[in-house]
Amino acid sequence: MEIQEKLEILIKRNGYKKSDFASALGITYRALANYINGSRFPRQKILSDMAVLLDTDEETLIDNNISLSLSSEEKLYFYGSSDSEILENADEVLASVEKLLSDKKFTDDDKRAFFNCVAEKYFREKAKNSDSPIDTELLSCYNTNS
Repeated sequence: MEIQEKLEILIKRNGYKKSDFASALGITYRALANYINGSRFPRQKILSDMAVLLDTDEETLIDNNISLSLSSEEKLYFYGSSDSEILENADEVLASVEKLLSDKKFTDDDKRAFFNCVAEKYFREKAKNSDSPIDTELLSCYNTNS
């Protein structure tokens, strides 16, 4: 995994907007964009500051043999095959779902029912877009009361 890819991932993972990250480094947004698109490589001081801000070490950033472990959300966001607008929308929905699921007032039974609703919608849409009928056996495993 190359530094460009790592920068994209770690900037997002650490909650920075690219413009804010560039400001924190004391560089222009354009300079950061050049590092991310691979047309320039950061000087040692900038690299060191990046590592600190991104809570990693310089070696992790520059060694192409070191890959980052990605969460499923990161895999979707960075390697999904849909256009960026759809992936950003999915990212927003996931953030909303995470907030909902962390709400102590949302009971375990309601969380289970919510998950079942999402699974059912997924399988129904999948069936609409294919010649195959809904796999009712698979769908029924999500609609249990236990």
